[in-house]
Amino acid sequence: MSASTQAYKDRQFLAVIGDEDSVTGLLLAGIGHVTDDGEKKKNFFVVDGKTENDAIERAFEEYTTTRKDIAVLLINQHVCILS
Repeated sequence: MSASTQAYKDRQFLAVIGDEDSVTGLLLAGIGHVTDDGEKKKNFFVVDGKTENDAIERAFEEYTTTRKDIAVLLINQHVCILS
């Protein structure tokens, strides 16, 4: 296995940040995962009109930087962060 492939060999899950209907649909399709360590981290984050931008940004940061098991991050078009 090459060095570039080795860095990504453990990335096996999709993650999603989206509205409730989109997340529910993807969970029904089987992408849902909760880590079995003590933290019980989920690979999905539901956003609605009351969700704060900081919470969305934290989820994005977790899925793209912290989590080493996430290969693809899907973000629903209805999710927007207003600066």
